[in-house]
Amino acid sequence: MKDNISVLIVTNTYPSEARPGETPSIKDQVEGLKKLGVSVDVLYIDGSRKINYLIGALKIFLLSFTPKKYDLVHAFYGYTGLLAKLQNKYPVVVTFLGSDLLSSDLLSKNESWIGKYAARIANGVIVMTEEMKNASNRSDAWIIPFGANTDIFKPYPATLARAELNLPHDKKLVLFPWKPTRPEKRYWIAQEVVRLLGSNYDVELLTIFNKPREIIAKYMSACDVMLLTSEHEGSPLAVRESLACKLPVVSVDVGDVRKVVETNRGGYIASDEAEDIAEKVSWVFERRESFFNRPSEFQNSEDTSQEVLSFYKRLGFGSKK
Repeated sequence: MKDNISVLIVTNTYPSEARPGETPSIKDQVEGLKKLGVSVDVLYIDGSRKINYLIGALKIFLLSFTPKKYDLVHAFYGYTGLLAKLQNKYPVVVTFLGSDLLSSDLLSKNESWIGKYAARIANGVIVMTEEMKNASNRSDAWIIPFGANTDIFKPYPATLARAELNLPHDKKLVLFPWKPTRPEKRYWIAQEVVRLLGSNYDVELLTIFNKPREIIAKYMSACDVMLLTSEHEGSPLAVRESLACKLPVVSVDVGDVRKVVETNRGGYIASDEAEDIAEKVSWVFERRESFFNRPSEFQNSEDTSQEVLSFYKRLGFGSKK
């Protein structure tokens, strides 16, 4: 039985041919909802130019004066959640991804303030973690982290992956799958970790971002460990993707990473000190065979879409089963 629900997705990040790494998990969710029978349109607001926000705001505002087409508007990120409330015809659900509720540095504080206001005025709120739920001040928020697309992220022989990517076979490879200029990712800590490791290993830090997921997955299969050094996170999808590829993770204790990594016995949690992180990475180098000795326990992208549909029903849309 299909659910006769019609949704407008509003987002300022969405993958394209030019920018394949722009939050493809949102597209996974859109496609998953469609498979479940939900009718979905996407309004993408290209955030690279401020004028696009004004154009998007006008399109949303005009929804109030057009014939009813949707059951609800589902926005991703705090900024677009705020824009989604410019119309008064449809209830608004907002999915928050992390920085839009948790940022504390001066450069991103406005993003967090806007996110918290958007959470207050939204009809429904979805977050990635309990920490984000607390930050939203919404006791009725649902925790639905993005799931890994296990059709793409799955084990692949490391020797083949290195050969196909033209990577050295005799080095320890440390993966950092984020844009290094993002201040919250604290890339300089990852650089210091690899510098410390260099006294005992022939090691290289690989920084990969904005690539097709098939390429990212291959890098995850080729590397020895993934490193996460962020100041804050919600529920970083790269951790689940890494574990799906059987790549161990060494991370600082942010978001839900400890729970995901320890549940799957897929790595180590370290302090913020580069020396401690480097020690944990060296443990991975020496004990690689000791990881992943139990079945994986994390959501895939299909699970996430089903939970989002359940949330829509909780708000009163679609058939009740």
